[in-house]
Amino acid sequence: MEIFGVGPFELVLIALVAFIVLGPERIPSAMRWLGRTVRQLRQMSQQLTKDYGAEIKDITGEISAVQAELRNIKRDLTDVTRGLVTGTETIHPPKATMPAPAQPAVDSAPAVAPTPAESPTTTAPAPAAGEPEIIDYRAGNQAP
Repeated sequence: MEIFGVGPFELVLIALVAFIVLGPERIPSAMRWLGRTVRQLRQMSQQLTKDYGAEIKDITGEISAVQAELRNIKRDLTDVTRGLVTGTETIHPPKATMPAPAQPAVDSAPAVAPTPAESPTTTAPAPAAGEPEIIDYRAGNQAP
């Protein structure tokens, strides 16, 4: 079994050299110093992991939110592209997690109902709750 790329033979060799260089009197104090140093390194490592672990989780959460938003944009672009090819466009309701877009200022002019000649001859039924709205541009309807 190797520790930091040092096998058992190398550890015995290091211990033998330390015994020869330090002598039997200084070996206990050197081992205490080595033990304190290793303990401090472990504590610093645990503290760094603890400190930066929360920040990494926050950043990962933000990245996940951006990925979800990009998936929604991709889905909407796919629907628009499909709508351009087929003449219909599926509009998905916004997700509850995304903030609602700002509403533009509404003109105070009264709404004018279209005359029967201007209105399309066939009207699609309103979509059920939770279903996407489908707009058919072939009938001359304008985008919302």
